[in-house]
Amino acid sequence: MKVILPTNDYPPARGGVARYLQAVKKTFPQNVEILHWQKLPGRFRMFFQLWKELKKFDSLWTSHILPIGTMAMIVASLLRKPYGVFLHGLDFDLARRNAWKRFLTKKILRKAQFVVANSNALRKEIENFCDRSVEVIYPTVNDALVESASMLFKDKKYCHKKKIHLLTTGRLIERKGHINVLEAIVNKPEFYYTIIGDGAFRSVIEEKIKALGLGDRVEILRNVKDAKLAHFYALADIFVMPVENMKGDREGFGIVYLEAQLFGLPVIATDLPGVNEAIKGGILINGKSELPKALNKLANDCLLRKKLGRIGRDFILDNFTREKQFKKLEKFL
Repeated sequence: MKVILPTNDYPPARGGVARYLQAVKKTFPQNVEILHWQKLPGRFRMFFQLWKELKKFDSLWTSHILPIGTMAMIVASLLRKPYGVFLHGLDFDLARRNAWKRFLTKKILRKAQFVVANSNALRKEIENFCDRSVEVIYPTVNDALVESASMLFKDKKYCHKKKIHLLTTGRLIERKGHINVLEAIVNKPEFYYTIIGDGAFRSVIEEKIKALGLGDRVEILRNVKDAKLAHFYALADIFVMPVENMKGDREGFGIVYLEAQLFGLPVIATDLPGVNEAIKGGILINGKSELPKALNKLANDCLLRKKLGRIGRDFILDNFTREKQFKKLEKFL
């Protein structure tokens, strides 16, 4: 079966959705063709382009329920071909913002050949919303990163270190919890903190670093390529990202937690639906008040860091490689 997958979120764009769709393509290179829009077309242009393209294919898959899913449903119905939908938490939230969107979303999901959620927590939300079965296919670690981690993990040192290096990677936005980490380490000179990423919240973080006098222990690296990430994961002692769900935005899972555990890093994260499915080698906290205790617990016990690091690494290799997750789509081909 040949599948067309239209999207405006695909590499070289960065982010969870782009990487998720790239994993679909990599798993089925002969079956799946990406229709990559640099800019999302208007509805009429989208309709006619999908109509033209789907005539050449057997099925259509999309990860954008609105508006691409709307056109996918209409075109697929007219051509009597199946379509499937991949859903992420934020996309699902946006698709239920008013009565009309909820009606349309429910119709698109019910008519789809299959619906895939990126976490079990989201699966339950979707099933309760539209009363249909939903498959779970988790985000996975990058193939190249698996190879890098295999080499670097052999030399991982957990003990005999006076300085504790913390790491956070990802977009610099408020809900990622960078400010909470800065406040937790201000009176802890043993902690050094590397933040990798960029975004609208960077200036706020920089101002906080300056206000707390942490300029000699905290660094922000804005343009780290994926190929260089392995170096920073290997050097770190603890990965910390105490995310918070905010109105209009949420952390639905967290690929960076998978990456950190792949390199044997113990993880500190917030116990939120979806996020807690990504973590086995670490400590889940309930709010920023528990963050200092979690940091101190791991900083003061290198054997615990080693134990959790190894548990996490095994957890990722057993469950979150591309082949193990995305091969679940074979039954729809």
